[in-house]
Amino acid sequence: MTRPSYCTDHAGGAQRLFDFLGGFPSLLLVLGILFLLNRVIGGASREGVFTTRTAKHLRVAGWWLLLGCLAAGVVEAGAHAALLATLAQDYPFTVESWLGAWQPPYALVLTALGILTYARVMRAGVAMREDLEGTV
Repeated sequence: MTRPSYCTDHAGGAQRLFDFLGGFPSLLLVLGILFLLNRVIGGASREGVFTTRTAKHLRVAGWWLLLGCLAAGVVEAGAHAALLATLAQDYPFTVESWLGAWQPPYALVLTALGILTYARVMRAGVAMREDLEGTV
């Protein structure tokens, strides 16, 4: 899906804010997930893969991606709809226009659910490893 782009000669403060909010949440989401994945990789390389800390970091990354992609999508859709309402005369800012601009991030939601599932598997692997070390 594509979004039209509009130009104005003299953008107001609200229009600049809506334009900023049209892309900043996604940037924040990407920077956050890169930071969290760096922590996962760093912790796994220091302590090993099947540790409680690695499973915890994966779970945090999964929740960040799941909640963040939904929040970023909603905020950006609202910003795009509000910006369009300030630029076009016959386009009011309503809930319908907001939801019409929102594109559900299905791939990111499925990826986040996969990360959360893998974190749960890792946690079970940690428990099995600790049990195995205790019996050997």
